Amino acid sequence: MKNFLFLKHHFNDAIVFNMNARLINIICVLFITVLFSSVVNAQSYNLNKLDNNLSDFAEKWNNPLEEWGHVGAIRLDSVKIDESRKVLSYYFNKPLSYIPWRNDILDTFINSILEYQKDSFPNYGVLAYTNSYELSSLIPNVFNDSEALDTERIYAQEKSYHIKRKEQDDYPKGLSGSHLALWHSHGWYYESKLDRWEWQRARLFGSVEDISPMVYVLPYIAPMLENAGAVTYIPRERCFSISEIIVDNDWSSEGGRLVLKKKINSTSKNGFIFKDTLFAGDNPFMLGTSLLISDAKGKVADYIPLIKDKGEYAIYVSYQQDEANSDKVTYTIHHSGGTSSYIINQQMGGGTWVYLGTYLFNDGKESRVEVSGVGQVSLDAVKIGGGMGNVARRPSNEIMPNQWSLNNTGAQKKEAVSVDPDEFTWKTSQRPRFMEAGRYWLQYAGMPDTLVYSLNDEKNDYNDDYQSRGEWVDYLMGAPNGPTKDREVEGLKIPIDLAFAFHTDAGVTPNDSIIGTLGIYSAERDSGVFPNGQSKLASRDLTDVIQTQIVDDIRALYNEKWTRRGMWDKQYSEAWRPNVPTMLLELLSHQNLADMKFGLDPHFRFDVSRAIYKGILKFQAYQEGRDYVVQPLPVDHLGLTETKKGYQLIWQPVMDSLEATAVPSKYKVYTRIGNNGFDNGTVVQGTTYELPKIKKGQILSFKVTAINEGGESFDSEVLSIGIATKKAEKVLVVNAFDRISAPAFVDEGDFAGVAWWDDEGVPDKYEYAYTGNQYDFNRQSPWLDDDSPGWGASYANEEGNIIKGNSRDNVMIHGQAILKAGYSFISVSDEVFESAGFDASSFKAVDIILGEEKTSVSYKGNAPKYKIYTTAFMNKIKRLTANKQRVFMSGAYVGSDIKLNNDTLANDFAADVLRFKWRTNHAVKKGSVCSTDYAAPVFKGQFEFNTSHSQEYYTVEAPDGIEPVGINAVTAFRYSENNVSAGTLYNGEYKTVILGFPFETVMNEKERDKLMKQILTFFFKD
Repeated sequence: MKNFLFLKHHFNDAIVFNMNARLINIICVLFITVLFSSVVNAQSYNLNKLDNNLSDFAEKWNNPLEEWGHVGAIRLDSVKIDESRKVLSYYFNKPLSYIPWRNDILDTFINSILEYQKDSFPNYGVLAYTNSYELSSLIPNVFNDSEALDTERIYAQEKSYHIKRKEQDDYPKGLSGSHLALWHSHGWYYESKLDRWEWQRARLFGSVEDISPMVYVLPYIAPMLENAGAVTYIPRERCFSISEIIVDNDWSSEGGRLVLKKKINSTSKNGFIFKDTLFAGDNPFMLGTSLLISDAKGKVADYIPLIKDKGEYAIYVSYQQDEANSDKVTYTIHHSGGTSSYIINQQMGGGTWVYLGTYLFNDGKESRVEVSGVGQVSLDAVKIGGGMGNVARRPSNEIMPNQWSLNNTGAQKKEAVSVDPDEFTWKTSQRPRFMEAGRYWLQYAGMPDTLVYSLNDEKNDYNDDYQSRGEWVDYLMGAPNGPTKDREVEGLKIPIDLAFAFHTDAGVTPNDSIIGTLGIYSAERDSGVFPNGQSKLASRDLTDVIQTQIVDDIRALYNEKWTRRGMWDKQYSEAWRPNVPTMLLELLSHQNLADMKFGLDPHFRFDVSRAIYKGILKFQAYQEGRDYVVQPLPVDHLGLTETKKGYQLIWQPVMDSLEATAVPSKYKVYTRIGNNGFDNGTVVQGTTYELPKIKKGQILSFKVTAINEGGESFDSEVLSIGIATKKAEKVLVVNAFDRISAPAFVDEGDFAGVAWWDDEGVPDKYEYAYTGNQYDFNRQSPWLDDDSPGWGASYANEEGNIIKGNSRDNVMIHGQAILKAGYSFISVSDEVFESAGFDASSFKAVDIILGEEKTSVSYKGNAPKYKIYTTAFMNKIKRLTANKQRVFMSGAYVGSDIKLNNDTLANDFAADVLRFKWRTNHAVKKGSVCSTDYAAPVFKGQFEFNTSHSQEYYTVEAPDGIEPVGINAVTAFRYSENNVSAGTLYNGEYKTVILGFPFETVMNEKERDKLMKQILTFFFKD
């Protein structure tokens, strides 16, 4: 309710009156009842007539806002009559501001009021206000088709580069030169009142809010932004490896050393030093030293780590910033795929960890980070990998509630207990650092405690955590945009353009409808302007652009009824503390099964992440007054083919139906030699690439990205080729395992949830946010607390584990075994294999990788995808067998996919051509397999494939039991657990070997090699 004094203050020359109002329920109709409490110089006739008509306003008003009924109850607080200008101004309460206003909606809204008041106040105009803003000012500049743009919302930073990768193109219509801060939810934190580490939300449906947004931000959003040229800053560990290697002038991990190539001029009193445990007040960047070279003229140092375990590791570097430092210091990372270089401006961003990239490193000492520059160069530490949390916590001297004690009757009761901190041990998280809350990363990364992350006297880590994110953004920038307690602190001088906070909120709908997407911003504090003078309505614009993009894309791709919730202008800490345009996103409800059916799907994660990236791109482009181009989608139809001159890689671009600008203009082909990492790529203009000469016994692998002025796409699948000898027979390997998917769900009234026993789904490369299986499926189970959350409750046994999914790199495993057996191989995607123009007749044997491929139904249109037995696939196999070619096919659903589709044609094809039939799925729990006497002497021995969660092999939770059909077909393998047939052999006019489990999941390399050699010996022996 706006009172008279408020209105008089703002409209001193106007006729003002107050009114009370009933709630306006705009789900169906808008009811307004106005009681005039004071009238100043108004015409009583017109006012009385207006009052009489307001009671039936709902019936006469063509309400354009009915679809926004879910944003909250809307009231008309007051009306002002300006007789001199002949204008009626309507003042609504705050929920009206939650609507994404556009010119057409505003016109309809105003015209409907004009139509209502025309009899009482003919020739009077209308203005409408909410949350102290006139409605037209809530239309984002980017969507405003009028000329009345708000220039105070537009602010573009000067392009001052902090980090730039040498090999990366500039993307003039992407995000080159942009500095973006983003983060994901809360994380594992210490609750001092309970003296334990915990999540801030409950484990539900196999996940938890503290880490579920992480699987959008780290694998998708940050790389998309970086592929557009931006530098991203994240206040949480972004490396998933639990190993951590430090190379430093003060102390290095075992076997690591810093080799100086230039005389040191001085040693700074400030710098990083590793401590195995950090306590309250410890700043590792203030406890060590750093080195300074004042006259560098090239290479100055090598940081040489000892890598004990081959794997992918993030690389971080540190230095001390100084205005006298060089702004072009080159850090060259020597990794297994070659070298990658970054140029860093050491005049900013010092005294903390600076993320460069993530690379594959072989074990040993062949890797290093080389530093070179001209002028003054600072040297501190290099960090490789993520590591385990090392910040220790214990209660401070405070009162701890909820402690049980016995009263004089012997009954238990709760009472407050005074705490002596010395009686409690220090506790670290015992979790990988990537799972921890940002507050602990910020301490480990050298942020000043009282300005950034210790804001509640060490008494409340939960509050410190969510409050620290915005203060960290401000410290990255420094004066005049510094943290709340010191706006003028120097900070790190990084020109942050915007901030983005990603959460999934709570809520359950009784009918299991979608709760949907909420946007939050803050425009009220500091008189509605940032320290640089930019209007805080820029945060609303950012929120509107991103939320619009998300909802539009989800409705187009997944669910046309996806709920767009409101845009709240509220004082959430993560929204108001950053001194740049900021959005806090609540994507969906992690408590609501209908939302989580989408939230657990890798496709959904990718598409939502792409929508967020597009929203940020479009907002930033508008701020800078330029056009934008969206980076392309990944290419497909990848194939390796033989030509007269050698071998050629082919592919096709994928057009984006949602974004006309996402068209490739060129491509980049990345090459890998053997088991090393990929190189930095070769740019090509067309959709073919002539392979370099392949050495005998060498495996080359390739992946492709698409590029345009807006950036670079994600990678394609990986194909490989290997030549044993010039005369060796070639095996065609077909990569037909494309599937990534959410797990199965069950919904039978009061029994509902994640059907992990049926299908665990297939992660996109890896799953990092799985907590454990759901165990409470009763919809009526009540929430008691986060330790007993009722329906959806899940175990915690998988937290911290990395679960492998579809790497899209399975050809390599097959190819290695083929090459060791003495045969050459070449590979194509299933799209190329099935195409009419591809001729496979020259290959005596074909190896088809089906993995966990099986038919899935798309969210919109019910169109099947990932179906194995398409008409094109079956026709191609028929031509192969008619030509007496050999077929090896392995996969967990080779028979189940037929049963799933109740496909008579596929059933006949399997029996008549491949010579097998489906018997059962979920054939075994353990993956032990042995050969049968029927298959001797062709096959002999035993082996084991993976049926559990692993970082090295994807999980085969439902292998098929398949049986032979017809003469010359036999059971070649049985599952040791129950003697169910695990694989078949056909030795007739042609030959087939079909396995009910994926070959690439056989865990022992020697066993894989032996099995492949036996298969190929059977195929090629006349």
